[in-house]
Amino acid sequence: MKSFAVKLRLFEKQVRDHNTAHFPALGEIVSHLPSAKIPGKMEKYANVLTSLITEFNQRFQDFAAIEEDIQVFSSPFCVDVEGVQEELELIKLQCDDTLHSHHQMLPLPEFYRSLEKSRFPLMRRHAKRMISLFGSTYICEQTFSLMTLNKNRLRSRITDRHLCNVLRISTTSQVKSSSFIVNAAYVQDIHRIEITLLSFPILQQVQIMDNKEK
Repeated sequence: MKSFAVKLRLFEKQVRDHNTAHFPALGEIVSHLPSAKIPGKMEKYANVLTSLITEFNQRFQDFAAIEEDIQVFSSPFCVDVEGVQEELELIKLQCDDTLHSHHQMLPLPEFYRSLEKSRFPLMRRHAKRMISLFGSTYICEQTFSLMTLNKNRLRSRITDRHLCNVLRISTTSQVKSSSFIVNAAYVQDIHRIEITLLSFPILQQVQIMDNKEK
């Protein structure tokens, strides 16, 4: 994300300077079609990039506020410990060569899970906060996508209860057992039929006689 913002600023500056180094198609038009007066339109293109930069900064301004926290989470062995809330634990972490090698070999969630609770409680809590931050965002996006997919004109009669059940099945990590569900539904239907039949007086008498014979 940060590299994308830097690239946008670079492109904006180059377009204002009429530098087409990263725009080969535009460079060919400028060189082969001078009558198109492309250089006179460069300011318009630069303004579009400026608007894009402004929109990008507004939409992702929350990330700027937690940039230091993200850096501590993603690169704990490279950050400056001074001023960090977890500075004492971070010092112990950076001075441990074994943990440094683990950090290089393991995925970040696995690495923080391997830290001892008694030695690094703050670092573990910080990692959980960062992981849940991005994980919950992904879950929300996934859920909204599934909801949009299921709420279409061909399924207009779907109720809120049905939609809730569909979303729960679609987003769960548990393995579904179709045969178990079908068998359970079959047993429930048989039991419901037996109860319905026994509600008739004649059948109740037959049931009583059968019980006496047994």
